[in-house]
Amino acid sequence: PRIAFRGAVDTLEAELLLTMEAVPEDIRKDLRQILELSRLLIRCEVLEQPLEQTTLCGLTQQEQRKRSHFPQEYYGVPHFMPEFSDGSAILRLNRCRTAARNAELTAVRAFVDGEGNVTRQDLLTALNRMSSMLYLLMIRLKGENTQKRVDK
Repeated sequence: PRIAFRGAVDTLEAELLLTMEAVPEDIRKDLRQILELSRLLIRCEVLEQPLEQTTLCGLTQQEQRKRSHFPQEYYGVPHFMPEFSDGSAILRLNRCRTAARNAELTAVRAFVDGEGNVTRQDLLTALNRMSSMLYLLMIRLKGENTQKRVDK
């Protein structure tokens, strides 16, 4: 299960790198932070060190939760399901989001024992935050794209 976890994080890293070339610079900067966190996850797992994390892309866990629950208030866009017409940048971000979610699922298999005890809550929390942050980046980009159309 730990090897499967590492492989899932490798896949997430590959998706993040491919996505960086397709998104605007401000989104790329946030993806770089998510990429660095994914690499730190592996380091902490291999060395059996705790993962210390306070913010992700400038947001605390509580701030991130508020934004993901009420995106309309922060980005002017409600929750949405991606469509082909959203464009390649949003679709690639969605692929990253699903890769992060898959890594989270493999982490559950690797770090939850037979009695349901979590042995690496820090890693599970970080992966959950990554997938949520990737969703927020999708919403933010959709809001920016919508605003550009309105301004034209």
